[in-house]
Amino acid sequence: MDVDGSAISGEIDQNLLLQFSCMNTTDRDELINQMQRLLGPSLSYNTASFFLDMSNWNLQAAICCYLDYSLPPKLLSMSLKAAQTQESAVSPGTCFEQSWSIANTGTESWPGWYRLIQAGGDPLGANPFYVPPLLPGHTTTVTLKLVAPSTPGTYRGYFHFVSDKDEQIGDPLWAEIKVESEETMALAEQFAALPIVEDQTQPPPSDDQMC
Repeated sequence: MDVDGSAISGEIDQNLLLQFSCMNTTDRDELINQMQRLLGPSLSYNTASFFLDMSNWNLQAAICCYLDYSLPPKLLSMSLKAAQTQESAVSPGTCFEQSWSIANTGTESWPGWYRLIQAGGDPLGANPFYVPPLLPGHTTTVTLKLVAPSTPGTYRGYFHFVSDKDEQIGDPLWAEIKVESEETMALAEQFAALPIVEDQTQPPPSDDQMC
């Protein structure tokens, strides 16, 4: 991580950063004092000593390690572009697929260990899906294999893209499915297969026609 003027509570004085090349002292107390001056009074003596010792008493390396440890990680960004819905009803316990088109709308690439998980709604038998790496500005399609509930009805599940620490990222996703019994679906198919019969009856003649 590069040390810049925006890290930690307030800006690190750029003039002090330029003095790294001049800080050739090997005195440990002096290195601790220099690190405290650079990072501010909130950095304790013991904390500075710990990171310097971990970095073999290299001041710049110690500051980089401290900032990497103390600053909150950057969360990625994700937006939903389109969803492929299940338009027809399915039988109870049927496997089906739900796809979403999602985009990396942030400035950081997605790593390969972020997942799509079901986070609420009706249980649809979803297993975590690891979303492949994606560059900023690019779009990908993710597909989950789901299982319809065993009882007829309309069901909806909610899904989240999460980090390796289970932090939610971007837009929520959802899937909706209508479950019908096999008898109901068979009856609907029979009705759909019936030929359309036009009405052959004629309306009664009007009074003008009778004359």
